[in-house]
Amino acid sequence: MDKKKLLQKAAESFMKKNFQVSLQNYNSVLQLEPTNKEAHLGVILCDLASEDEEEALALFDFYIILKEEGEEEPEKRVLEMLKTLEDSQRSFVESFENENSTVTMEGISYKDFKEIVANRGSFKRAFEDIMFSTKVIITQKNDFFDFIENLIENGFTDIVYSYLEDASKLYPTDEKLQEFFEKLHSEKA
Repeated sequence: MDKKKLLQKAAESFMKKNFQVSLQNYNSVLQLEPTNKEAHLGVILCDLASEDEEEALALFDFYIILKEEGEEEPEKRVLEMLKTLEDSQRSFVESFENENSTVTMEGISYKDFKEIVANRGSFKRAFEDIMFSTKVIITQKNDFFDFIENLIENGFTDIVYSYLEDASKLYPTDEKLQEFFEKLHSEKA
């Protein structure tokens, strides 16, 4: 069987949650082409599926989307997301050792998220990398407004509506929230 058919069969098996067959197919590709990035990523995601099936499937779906959108190195992008996930899990473990840590079980602090943005060089890229695996915890109103502004600027309008609807229940008369709603409405028009 050729490499292309093996990769297709591996992907189909993965989506059907038949990770063992998928792994065998990815390994067969690696025997034919040891440097195949897609097969390497497939092996990693099959391994992840044994620990966290939902996370592995979400990352695989994201990989497929990146490929369809013509992303230059989709495998690298997914591996960066995996690293971000591992880093946030490591930070969570460290938070038990250090009570002053801002990382909680629910996600990462906005300050930590801004460090991810700085490392990635782009708010959009950083948010896409964590949106399936980690929640951003915002405790300051100014940070919330900054986060919303960045979401709007980077085209995450559906997510912004959700945040704004929740926030407007808590602060129904807040003028800044109304400005965000107006900005979203004017961008749709």
